[in-house]
Amino acid sequence: MTTLSLSDIFAMEQIIDAQISPDGTQIAFVVTRDYSVPGYTTPESSIWCVPFDGSNPPRRLTFGSHADHFPRWSPDGRTLAFLSDREKSDVFQIYTLPLVGGEACRLTNVKGGVTSFKWSPDGKALAFVTPDAPNEAEEQRLKLRDDADFVNHNYKFSRLWVLDYPAKDEVRAITPAEYQVQDFAWYKEGWVILISQTPLLDEMQGWTILSIQENQAPFKLAQVKYSTYGLNGSADGQSLAWIDSGCDAKSSATELWVIHQGSAPKCVAQDYAGGMLWTDWHPDGESLLIIAVDGTHTRLGQLKLGGDGKVEDLTLPMNIAEIGSWRFRLSISGDGQRLGCVLEDGTNPTAIWGVTLNGEVKQLSFFNSHLEGVSLGKTETIRWKAEDGREIEGVLIYPSGYEPGKRYPLVADIHGGPTWYWLDRFMGSWHDWGQWLAANGYAVLLPNPRGSAGRGQEFAWCNRQNWGWGDFGDVLTGIDLVIERGIADADRLGIGGWSYGGFMTAWAIGHTNRFKAAVVGAGVTNLLSFQASDISHWLPTQQMLINPYTDPTVYLRSSPINYIADVTTPTLVIHGAADERVRLGQGRELYHGLRILKKQVEMVVYPREPHTLGELHHQQDMLQRVVNWFDQFLKVLPEPKPVVSELEVNRV
Repeated sequence: MTTLSLSDIFAMEQIIDAQISPDGTQIAFVVTRDYSVPGYTTPESSIWCVPFDGSNPPRRLTFGSHADHFPRWSPDGRTLAFLSDREKSDVFQIYTLPLVGGEACRLTNVKGGVTSFKWSPDGKALAFVTPDAPNEAEEQRLKLRDDADFVNHNYKFSRLWVLDYPAKDEVRAITPAEYQVQDFAWYKEGWVILISQTPLLDEMQGWTILSIQENQAPFKLAQVKYSTYGLNGSADGQSLAWIDSGCDAKSSATELWVIHQGSAPKCVAQDYAGGMLWTDWHPDGESLLIIAVDGTHTRLGQLKLGGDGKVEDLTLPMNIAEIGSWRFRLSISGDGQRLGCVLEDGTNPTAIWGVTLNGEVKQLSFFNSHLEGVSLGKTETIRWKAEDGREIEGVLIYPSGYEPGKRYPLVADIHGGPTWYWLDRFMGSWHDWGQWLAANGYAVLLPNPRGSAGRGQEFAWCNRQNWGWGDFGDVLTGIDLVIERGIADADRLGIGGWSYGGFMTAWAIGHTNRFKAAVVGAGVTNLLSFQASDISHWLPTQQMLINPYTDPTVYLRSSPINYIADVTTPTLVIHGAADERVRLGQGRELYHGLRILKKQVEMVVYPREPHTLGELHHQQDMLQRVVNWFDQFLKVLPEPKPVVSELEVNRV
């Protein structure tokens, strides 16, 4: 057996977005990677298909060095529509591919590109969302660089358009220019839209669900409290469902709402498991499927609207895979008996599975065969008591080739959010360091301290106005448990994380000398200057619950920058140069402060990168630097490793 290498990580193919055909005989899905290569900004992806009965291996349907994704079956199952940027990089249009064979046909040609689309139930129309493109005068000014940005004016809204199918000669905008369309679905004889008043990410309160009929005035169906997701219409078009995320301490963490057969909006479920994150209708129109997070695992449930209101659990062999943060999805056949889904766990990366509602499961794809001879770190969910008696949990990854009785260096890898979570899933990417650290001889603790999602609203809210002070103790007691179990060496502890994980790392080094090395990835270090972020409303309204300009006390109290005089831990600061979420200045403030104080600190900035690293060589460089940094202080090495591991990436 070999250990996981950088080449293994960057050879991995990610399997996402399983879409079962209406007759339940086939599952379309997407194969992609986590990175882009030079010359491209979007990762290459292709669409594949596999029989539900597993009678044949998956076959590839689309080819090329572009990105094909978001496959969706026509209601009659004869055609697969999908998004592709094959004609202009990063600008996606709708294409259709007949399953009997033939070339893909482009349906749209909109300047701003298509972000999502849905079929009408009769298959005679597709609705799609596209952002407004610059007009002719604006384009001319852009060419002259007469491009002053008048902040919070001249918004470019995303609007809903419709095209008839197969006659595709005309596309029609059916929403007014002042509506930002966040989601949409088919309802009765037309479309419904979920709108906000501005496109700004952090101004999401006051969302509205409107019924839109062409040539008619919009009709308000519901007012939602905060950000909403999973807006879906039933197969017969008579009902709607959506999930509303709670936005204050008196709300549930999540609520499932329906408009059932024309009735008034009604909440039919609250806080299933630790929080609901996806829903869609069973074809019977009388029940809903729900995906929820429950601690370090996902749960799949079915709610029958005419029943007692209890969600019935449906058993799956692994966790349902995320498609990016917070995005879960599966699909159901027209007869309501078969599911297509992507599953994974701590030692098995994403794969396509066919599931029947009577409990039969079968793995249908077997990509990433290069990992079969690789020794991975075993994973398990562990639980411990915080100092106040509250139960905390997380995922422990054992070092590759773990020997009982031997103590290993331990890295605590802290998740972002803070209202996010670690699941027991495959941790092998630029963001998920777990298996890469395990391959290099580390035990890895992935804690879900108070403030994390997946444990209900009260657990998530007990860290509000208390960043660092409330949750950091939960991390330390988790580390103590791993030490008590004889796995971790108390004298060789490291800590790191990305985003809020970077905040927690910056906080840790100012409040304890237990850690011998730290990695602060895109971390918030000064809560007052964080208001320059693209989500400036978020801290005052969702976390600190007070205006920083009238009362900065709580912001100052929880800012790591105020405690760096006490830092003794060697620290590596990592940041993307184009990060608008946690701006580069946050990392620079920490770096410059530690340098002025003559602390041991280094900083790496990746050009062009936003809050997530997307380019291949940046991801490679970062992963190697993370291991090099921990090795330098938690191990004795004869000489440093090279920063970048060479890798050839072939574009088909």
